[in-house]
Amino acid sequence: MSKGGWSCPKFINDECVILRKPCDPGDKGCVLYGKALFAREESPSNEAFEKRMERKMKKLLQRKSLED
Repeated sequence: MSKGGWSCPKFINDECVILRKPCDPGDKGCVLYGKALFAREESPSNEAFEKRMERKMKKLLQRKSLED
């Protein structure tokens, strides 16, 4: 899985050593899960990423309202 600008240290012999299956970035259990938005719309990471960003924005807005 060295396509693009990122390579995973857990990718050995065409397999993810964490998930013990062929590497598919963004799968649940992958180090990128929920931390990256993928061009492939059906990537499981995309929904987790959106939820993560919503929580982050909510937290920022709460802090801002406390400062005002």
